[in-house]
Amino acid sequence: MKKFVLFLSLMICISITSFTETTNFQLGLTPTLNIGRNENIKGLRIPVFFGTAEKVTGVDFNLFTSDVDEFVGLQSGIFLGAGIFNKVNTKFKGVGLGLVNLHGGESKGVLIGVTNFTNEFEGLKIGVFNYSKSNSNYELGVINYSKKSFLQLGIINITNQINGIQIGLLNFSNNGILPMMPFLNFNLKL
Repeated sequence: MKKFVLFLSLMICISITSFTETTNFQLGLTPTLNIGRNENIKGLRIPVFFGTAEKVTGVDFNLFTSDVDEFVGLQSGIFLGAGIFNKVNTKFKGVGLGLVNLHGGESKGVLIGVTNFTNEFEGLKIGVFNYSKSNSNYELGVINYSKKSFLQLGIINITNQINGIQIGLLNFSNNGILPMMPFLNFNLKL
């Protein structure tokens, strides 16, 4: 009887969400099979193996891989509270917890992961390896790289333009005191 009630509840949720433009829940079983088929999710999204969506506002709790165009909220997962692989293609605002966080567009918030790859990032990145194609505000990691940065704290810090300070064993910056400085490097024009 319990299984029947659970099945009936699930079927009602599926039928309700299939008639609206936005759904409150999506369970992604494969890239093409989603329960709650809409591309705009406001609520809870659980991609099991590999789930894709256009826009998610809320919680994205992935078991393996999540791929979203725009995201606002909390991305996490089953691996010690982190997702295995979190990918955001255009816009991110929130907190991302993943082994690998890959963000292609503008991102604002906090990223915590083993590896964080971003394009334009405003906020705090904590990871073993932090990489930004463009700007990044605050980076805390073993190896940090960005074209422009305000604060880098790690063992090896690399940036083309520091607008603040680098603290680490080796610090590389084209506009620092010297192009390479041990322990501390900053822009003299600050």
